Amino acid sequence: MTPPGPCPRPLSRALIVAEARRIADEEGLGSLTVRRVARRLGTGQASLYRHITDRGQLLSLLAGDVALRLPLCADRGDPRERLRDHWLAAHDHLARHLWAARVIADGEHAVGTAAAFADGALGALAEAGLDPDDAARAHRVLWNLLLGHLLNAHPVGRTGTPRRHGDGSRSDFSWALSRVLDGVLAGQPAGGRWRLGR
Repeated sequence: MTPPGPCPRPLSRALIVAEARRIADEEGLGSLTVRRVARRLGTGQASLYRHITDRGQLLSLLAGDVALRLPLCADRGDPRERLRDHWLAAHDHLARHLWAARVIADGEHAVGTAAAFADGALGALAEAGLDPDDAARAHRVLWNLLLGHLLNAHPVGRTGTPRRHGDGSRSDFSWALSRVLDGVLAGQPAGGRWRLGR
């Protein structure tokens, strides 16, 4: 394998994060080191340290980058359908970056860039009739369901032919999501918020 040529663009934090994301996507987090990113960019580690402090910061930047790209909830239509589409799109996004679920679940790297995703989900839950406390609880349940499906690579509890990690995850998640939403929104009006004086 020939070493990469010189970096074609000026080095920046965005370029470093993009290359780190490619490495994590292709080879997993275990292969992600500052040295590896520098090599892929055709530069030395010292050049990267002008933009990042260490691997820990690189992981935080990666988590923030993936969170920033989480899909936003549609602002029109039936809240139940919007919620279903929103969480399925989030599943698809994180499934393209399976390492991200582990980084997020570990909780070491706080991600403020996920606020728009959370705000959209909470808004749709409120429009579906939940009060703020119940909407926040439902959001946590849905988030844990999403991460659990993406992180679960263990074969215990699975039936039939063994699957590789990620196979069938979307259909299983879709099935579970529908049932959780049915339970969370049970008794709420089909069209959205309760009328005043309920």
